[in-house]
Amino acid sequence: MSQQLERLLPVLSLIPGVNIPAGVLQGAYIAASQRKLAQLEQALHYEIGLLNQKVAAGRRSIDQEYVRSEAFTANVMQALRAAEVAETERKLRFIARALAGCTLVYPAPELDRFQTLRIIEGISDRELSVFFEYFRLLDPIDPYMDMIPVDSQVSIPGLTRQQFVAALLGLEQLGLLSKETLTDRDGEWQDTPSQRGAGFAWKLTALARQVASLSQIEAYADEQ
Repeated sequence: MSQQLERLLPVLSLIPGVNIPAGVLQGAYIAASQRKLAQLEQALHYEIGLLNQKVAAGRRSIDQEYVRSEAFTANVMQALRAAEVAETERKLRFIARALAGCTLVYPAPELDRFQTLRIIEGISDRELSVFFEYFRLLDPIDPYMDMIPVDSQVSIPGLTRQQFVAALLGLEQLGLLSKETLTDRDGEWQDTPSQRGAGFAWKLTALARQVASLSQIEAYADEQ
């Protein structure tokens, strides 16, 4: 096992119940740079610290069966592969938060942790920015029932309208957004009657809920 991977084991062992034997990762190769791995290590240390505070306060619980399983080790490797192609330190922090989030107990239906980390690997930094902004625009009480019309002029600072739309299309391709029919009733919030009517709107998917759950995206977006 490379020294790069070896350096992460003590950090991961801070999660109650985690004990990944060094031999399990023997022969594993990760092409991420030393700088990226150092940033990931630092981010994991921070996120695991937050996780342990929540556990100590009784607000969350560690999934002991999962963290002792081969599935957790596989997800650690998945997170490391995601780190290889991470474009920014922000994306590395997002990966670290999602990996830490994997260790928690969740209510039914059970999350597909490996699938979710695979999707997180594929999100570009620009798509991640738009995903954060999308959550800010939705109803905070129930964002999964809210929608934003496809023809809305919403954008975010630093991106052109075309770049924003391209990122939305990328999120759709990843399975995080879907286009739903927008009825007259759904359009009542729009500014003028002329803007109302049948059309399409972006809506979060069940997979987006998984990504948001593992990464606590509402809180994470507020930190950016």
